[in-house]
Amino acid sequence: MSKTINGVTITLNFCNKINCAPIPLNQVSAGTPLANIYKTTATGNTYTVNIVSHVPVNLNIDTPPNPDEVISLDNNAGYLYLAYKGLQKVNTPINQGKVNCRTFWFEFNANDGATQFDLYHTQFVYSTDGSAGSAEAILVQERNDDPETDRGTVFTTRGNG
Repeated sequence: MSKTINGVTITLNFCNKINCAPIPLNQVSAGTPLANIYKTTATGNTYTVNIVSHVPVNLNIDTPPNPDEVISLDNNAGYLYLAYKGLQKVNTPINQGKVNCRTFWFEFNANDGATQFDLYHTQFVYSTDGSAGSAEAILVQERNDDPETDRGTVFTTRGNG
């Protein structure tokens, strides 16, 4: 499944639950999601991104506020989405200041107080055209559309993406 959002073409390779039994809250990393990015081709602006994220076992059907900015991660079942939110300046120790990041949200909707989680591995490829602007890094955020707390991590490659 591919979709172009604001000059970025995203192709979902997979989104798989990788645990067998639910993971208790005390074993969930506070730093999730974990992500990495690498340039897929030697030339051009194509990158592969892997995200590993803890997601509450019990999810609610989620209706994204802007369906044009998301790609379904669960074959349109309505629980998991990847949203591309464009470029964002982020304060980080990288380059001693603000870094221009391409921002992705791993979205779901779960009630507060979850105590059991599943672990998902999501992989997608993205490519940019001239209208998408230049980024030095990606910002991947886990976004629960219901509660107040969201988590995120900034990752960079050696080239601009």
